[in-house]
Amino acid sequence: MRVKPKSIAIAAALALLVAFAFMIRADIPAEELKARYTTFSSRFVNIAGVELHYRDEGQGMPIILLHGTAASLQTWDGWSAELSKQHRVLRLDLPGFGLTGPNPSGSYSIDYYRDLLLQFMDSLGIEQAHIGGSSLGGQIAYEFAATYPKRVQKLILVSPTGVTNANDKNITLPFRMAQTPLLRHSLKYVTPRFIVAQSLREVYGDDTKLKSETISLSHDLLLREGNRNAFIDRLNTVDSDNLHKLAQVQAPTLILWGEADAWVSPTDARRFQQGIRGAQLKLYAGAGHIPMEEQPQETLKDVLSFLSQGVALRD
Repeated sequence: MRVKPKSIAIAAALALLVAFAFMIRADIPAEELKARYTTFSSRFVNIAGVELHYRDEGQGMPIILLHGTAASLQTWDGWSAELSKQHRVLRLDLPGFGLTGPNPSGSYSIDYYRDLLLQFMDSLGIEQAHIGGSSLGGQIAYEFAATYPKRVQKLILVSPTGVTNANDKNITLPFRMAQTPLLRHSLKYVTPRFIVAQSLREVYGDDTKLKSETISLSHDLLLREGNRNAFIDRLNTVDSDNLHKLAQVQAPTLILWGEADAWVSPTDARRFQQGIRGAQLKLYAGAGHIPMEEQPQETLKDVLSFLSQGVALRD
């Protein structure tokens, strides 16, 4: 019996619909995720309508750590325990990500995050701190250091964005979907775990170091109610060029970069080093975009050495 082309087309369409349905994921309520991922050190503070989630660990000179796009404060797990022996470590879930969730105003610009950090420090009575940031968090960190120099003692940048966009040839699928008009709406619903897993493999230089629980955490937090919309909004935010701000950074600066970074080219590391007077640069062979996760001991050793150095007076 000959199968009609129309029947084949209908069957193919049905198969596609079934496959699509299997990839749909519902939002996870914020309270459910809070019960799963808060710890004894978790805190929440209301800043301009945002219930900002952070962890507060240790005592001493504060160090505030900012994660990158689609990440969360857990990206600093490899550093926090040791850092908290000498410092008060404050790790934030930036609005739009993690347990913090979306910004009611819908703003996710660098300027918004910069001023939110100022309000966060003011709310806790922190006059000055070391500031560290990875990727998007790094861009926020150097923008903050340039704008509010008296509030930053030392600056740590891990593969910061801002010089060039992520490599368009290697940019991960969710990022491409969020920036494609015909696909971005589907990203609010179609976010199976395997897409998150593939995205994370791309930010690791050695993806054998990627743990299953890391994938599950990232997937869960992406599904936090409101986060997928926020992710799309952030990816479609056009920030003003702030590269000229590098020359305005006064704080002693350490730049960390993975030599196998497929998202933001390691060649940008030299541009940051040249742009910030006196900046130190450390490169990590085999590491990708988040070397503090892949090589926590090596990167932490360099950070601790940097933080122990005296602060030289600038002219």
